[in-house]
Amino acid sequence: MKASVCFVFAVVCWFAAQAEESPKILTLSKVMNELNKINQGMNKRTTLNSPTINDLEDCCVKSALDCFRAKVFYLSVTDAKLKRSQKIISHELRKSVIVSVSDLCNVLFQKAQCKSCDSYKKVDSQTFVQNFQTLLQKVSSKRS
Repeated sequence: MKASVCFVFAVVCWFAAQAEESPKILTLSKVMNELNKINQGMNKRTTLNSPTINDLEDCCVKSALDCFRAKVFYLSVTDAKLKRSQKIISHELRKSVIVSVSDLCNVLFQKAQCKSCDSYKKVDSQTFVQNFQTLLQKVSSKRS
């Protein structure tokens, strides 16, 4: 009887964990989908400051996402659907559902030397989007 109670408890815990992760996964998927749309239709001549994976410490991921969120509006798009994609990305990242910062990370963040958005190297639009996608994939791999 105790074994079956433990099994049921484990299953309930697993479902609870999955339910907590699903909003993050949905948000992440939505952002990646909208970013792919922009990547296919943007003017590649714009240069933007862009964090890269090599620039980041784990506790700077939130500030890097904030940088991408702020700079996504500077991507050169003319199509109304792509402008809507920019708004969706900004809105979804503002919800802060993707990155939940632990107490340990809050302590580390105070010690981490996270760069300001404007201090990152300027890159072309396509590289900016690739760096953004790489960071989202990194966040996704940590959440799955």
